[in-house]
Amino acid sequence: MMVTMQYGDTPLDNHFFEKNIQSLKICTSQSGSLPETFSDKVSVLSTSAGHPTLRFENILLHSSYDPEKEAVRFAEKLEPGARVCLYGFGLGYHIKTILEKIGPEGYLLAIELNLDILTAALQLKNQSEVFEDRRFRLVYGTDEAMVSREIAYEMERITDDHTDSFEVLFHAPSFKCIPTTFPSLTNALEVLLLERRFPTIFGKLEKANYSLNQKIITDSPGINILKNSSRGKPGVLVSAGPSLDFILPHLHRIQKDFLIACVDTALPILAKNNIHPDYVFSLDPQLDSTEHFIDYPKRKTKLVFTPTVNHNVLKNFSGERYVVYKEGYHLSKDSASAMKKKGTTQAGGSVACLGLDMLIQFGCDPIFLTGQDCAFAGNRYYSNHSQFNQKLQGRITRMMPLEKLHREKAQEKKQLTVKSTQGNSLLTDQVMYSYLRTLEHIIKANPDTRVFNLYSHGAEIEKAPTLGSANELKCRPFISTT
Repeated sequence: MMVTMQYGDTPLDNHFFEKNIQSLKICTSQSGSLPETFSDKVSVLSTSAGHPTLRFENILLHSSYDPEKEAVRFAEKLEPGARVCLYGFGLGYHIKTILEKIGPEGYLLAIELNLDILTAALQLKNQSEVFEDRRFRLVYGTDEAMVSREIAYEMERITDDHTDSFEVLFHAPSFKCIPTTFPSLTNALEVLLLERRFPTIFGKLEKANYSLNQKIITDSPGINILKNSSRGKPGVLVSAGPSLDFILPHLHRIQKDFLIACVDTALPILAKNNIHPDYVFSLDPQLDSTEHFIDYPKRKTKLVFTPTVNHNVLKNFSGERYVVYKEGYHLSKDSASAMKKKGTTQAGGSVACLGLDMLIQFGCDPIFLTGQDCAFAGNRYYSNHSQFNQKLQGRITRMMPLEKLHREKAQEKKQLTVKSTQGNSLLTDQVMYSYLRTLEHIIKANPDTRVFNLYSHGAEIEKAPTLGSANELKCRPFISTT
């Protein structure tokens, strides 16, 4: 049974607080002071094991029985040497166990945006050992822009040359207590959490596909043999966003001079318009991805796939196939050597991100993204020519027009706004926002490759200037005239 501990307007233990404040200076760049009194939103409780726990408003931060035992479970999957980014300091129970698990070569970056909780942690427990640990860094504050910059800096620093050992953890109760004064940062963290959930949601399906795809994976060459195969040749990556409708009539004119590649959702659209891409990319483990390849005639198009792609995709595709592994994603004891031999990508989640990374590895320069809206351009989710749009046609009624059906699809996930290529605000959702940020990351990581956003009415892509017409492909010196 939990019992509320008595406290007044003064700290429960000035000795803890004063000592922690001095130690805190070692692990943070934040110079602002923390309040010495408890917020009225905080309730301190004793647990069955005799350790304090905390309730912030209606959210219990740690176990009401044994917070230390709970903390051991929280960190149990971490490996020695891991570089960890954690949201949620709480009362610090799990901080200590994380540091124990990652060992002397590991590193822990913790983020805590709720200063009421952080103040309580400094009042209730001696945190000096953690704060003085050279492997620990804490980011907190009240200014969203300043905190965001510090997080970005620290994330880049701890992942430099350590991408294989990088882990992101969320202390779920703390995550629910983020103040409303951090809207952009909260969304960024939610997107990060969404991306980390993907392997959990599709884990069993991915393993099943990997097993069924084994022979084809073994027999297929890897993308390493395609590296620099198109060095200096301009490439176009076609996605199935609403803006594809504007550029589609012009794509056939550039087929001879450009390498044309597409995501799997765009393949049927191109085929119906007598455009046969050089490459198509596919990574979705779900059965729905199979329909993009049904009845596709055997042409020059080559398939680049990940080992966990739905096995029916490989059954339906009869052309050349090349496998690429997701970096750091080991599915078997033998996959490490296969990854090194056949080739890897850091791009995951979105097939468009995979496609962009592949064109960069092929040596294409410049690269033009088309149909890559990352937003509800024209109040639509996909191109009018997409299979998704065709399925909606049968549901159109006087009371339920096509635009409303697209809006229903848009409302399935949390929405936010981004800057469009036209300079105004545009609606998107967290999944597409995640893809947008990954595309931007890939572009920034490859500054020697020029990337343009072709004829897009969607989200602005940083470092990818927008071209407003297909004619600019011929007007600019992108292709050789000799």
